[in-house]
Amino acid sequence: MSRLSPRTLAVALGQDLSLFVAWSVIPVWAMVKAQATPAELGFLPVVGGLAYVVTSWAAGRLSDRVSRTTLARIGLVGFAVFCLLAWRAKTLSWIYIVSPIGGFSNALIWPGLQALVGDESAPEDLEKNLGTFSLSWSIGKTLGFFVGGYAWHHLGLHALAACGILSFALAFIVPGRPARHRAVAAPLVAHDGPPAAVRAAYLKAAWLANFAAYGLGATLNFLYEERVVSLGRPTSHYNNVLAALFLSQTFAFWYFGRFSGWRYRPGVFLAWQTAGAAALAVIGWGAPLPVALAAAAAAGMSLGVAYSASIYYSVHSDEKRGERAGIHEAVIGASNFAIPMAAGFLQHRTGFAPAGYLFAAGLVLAAIGAQGVILARASRRTQVTPR
Repeated sequence: MSRLSPRTLAVALGQDLSLFVAWSVIPVWAMVKAQATPAELGFLPVVGGLAYVVTSWAAGRLSDRVSRTTLARIGLVGFAVFCLLAWRAKTLSWIYIVSPIGGFSNALIWPGLQALVGDESAPEDLEKNLGTFSLSWSIGKTLGFFVGGYAWHHLGLHALAACGILSFALAFIVPGRPARHRAVAAPLVAHDGPPAAVRAAYLKAAWLANFAAYGLGATLNFLYEERVVSLGRPTSHYNNVLAALFLSQTFAFWYFGRFSGWRYRPGVFLAWQTAGAAALAVIGWGAPLPVALAAAAAAGMSLGVAYSASIYYSVHSDEKRGERAGIHEAVIGASNFAIPMAAGFLQHRTGFAPAGYLFAAGLVLAAIGAQGVILARASRRTQVTPR
């Protein structure tokens, strides 16, 4: 049995808490103090998101060659610098200028830490350890959304200084690489496991699933508040639906980290994605709160299984774990701003309120079709029939 260092879990929880408090406060400041237009608000995550996407793959590759934990420490200090610079913002342009520092810094943190989970795991513990790691950052993310509102109310932009202090402090608790892995990462691929072609196919399918699923979640995050207001409902409905989504995702990380029956089998994987697409369409169509909450719970499970599969198949390798984790993170980074931006544009151009949600749901279904083709081809080549 191999267990993760509690310090690794604390860093994951603390950094996502810092990240999402910061990015809960910045848009409110931009709207209230900087008088940002809707277009300017929509552009806020783009500059840092692009920096994250561009850097993640390279940072993941670098973590396969140098200390993953040293890169994480540098990234944490870098994010602290971003928070302190953003804290001194007087104009929206300043946020745009410093945002790439935040994106670049987080790209140094996450791929290496995810690969480190593989380094610290034995083959029989990998999915459980990845589930526990994901559970930690998901709790931090969920708390960040809730704490961010209180932080703005009581501290205003000074909350960013607190975020910077937290990230800087976390740099000192990043654990060293376990002694047993300093020379070479432990092997994780069993000789009697799935053939290499099957593992490669599931990896590609999971990256596709993660791209579409995180676009689903980001569409709700960025567009649903406007939908709630347009329906004449209290904004608390938006908060309740988002809370249900993220709590369900957190449960999914715990569940799929302890239930291994989904690995290298398409059934559960594809079924939950289908449920997520249907759930998004129901929410975007304007379902009443009780129905929307149930649909958000289904969408959260869809997010959870897509992410769990993507990081598992990325790290389930005896080489290039950091590089593959970097691609996994780049996929998320691109999805988080590209899909809601396209969905919002479509909704604006058509004037049809559910259009953006149907677009994101359709993208999930298209990704499912592509995954089916990829997995079927691998099955035929290896004469392994998916169960």
